Amino acid sequence: MKRHFLVYTTLASVLGLAACTQEESSPSGGVEGAPLTLTASIEGGADTRATVDNTWSGGETMALQVNGRDWYNYTADASGNFTGNYYWQNKNPITVQGICPATAVESTTWSVKNDQSSDADYQSGDLLASELTNVNYVSTAHLTFRHQTAKVVVNVSREGLPDAIGATAQDISLGIGEDENILMDGTFTLPTGGSGYGTWTPGTTEGSITPHLSGTAADGCVATYEALVIPQTIRSGAWLLTFNATKDDTGYGPFYYMLQKDTEWKAGYKYTYNVTITLYGLQVSVDTGSMTWEEGTGGEGSVDLPI
Repeated sequence: MKRHFLVYTTLASVLGLAACTQEESSPSGGVEGAPLTLTASIEGGADTRATVDNTWSGGETMALQVNGRDWYNYTADASGNFTGNYYWQNKNPITVQGICPATAVESTTWSVKNDQSSDADYQSGDLLASELTNVNYVSTAHLTFRHQTAKVVVNVSREGLPDAIGATAQDISLGIGEDENILMDGTFTLPTGGSGYGTWTPGTTEGSITPHLSGTAADGCVATYEALVIPQTIRSGAWLLTFNATKDDTGYGPFYYMLQKDTEWKAGYKYTYNVTITLYGLQVSVDTGSMTWEEGTGGEGSVDLPI
């Protein structure tokens, strides 16, 4: 049975998970009464303790749907073990599917933040869902979650500029000025069959994104920025990136990068834009290697704008 759901990126909504209570599936009401135990991983695991970096920090809430019907509360520990409130009703196999975070099961919209400069606002855009999984009686289920948004990474280097440029999140944005062309929300439908990815219908809210400044810059770069985006297609000719380079009170720029062709950001993919700021504009390439989510599309281009 296909279901839609609504998940918001505020702390209150994450804590307000809408699912069945323990009393609705308790040992006293079940034939067997054994709790369903779960482990879960995020595809492309890493050492950083945040789901956006493919691992659990502990305390994440998940909604688990059993046999395409009711939903139940489950909570993660830092090792990917989940405890929750579904109990086996009989010895028949069941199907399960998870969503993280989850606040409701009969609604439609997911959105990302315009300002993702803080850790919390960047992380809040990460929507995870698992495929349908069959589980035998009293077996421990294992779910593999996949990122349902896309990730954009921007590595910034310089050439021919003064020794220091401003390296704060305020110096870069995706979608600029009057050309705020990034879709900020969309309608998401859970994965069906054996697929690990759901389907998206783009929303109507457009904006620009202030990305998150990574704590570790890529090799040879002065800064690395990250942003989570709704899967979408950005049209050719759209202004995608804007930069301001600064030293002391002297400004250089702004610099802009225009997409050279229609560009699709797919769910679960990471797109790395390698940007070199020069005195005359930006030199940009799109990296197709070293991607921990999935491999994104490649390309390159430049925009030469005198200061």
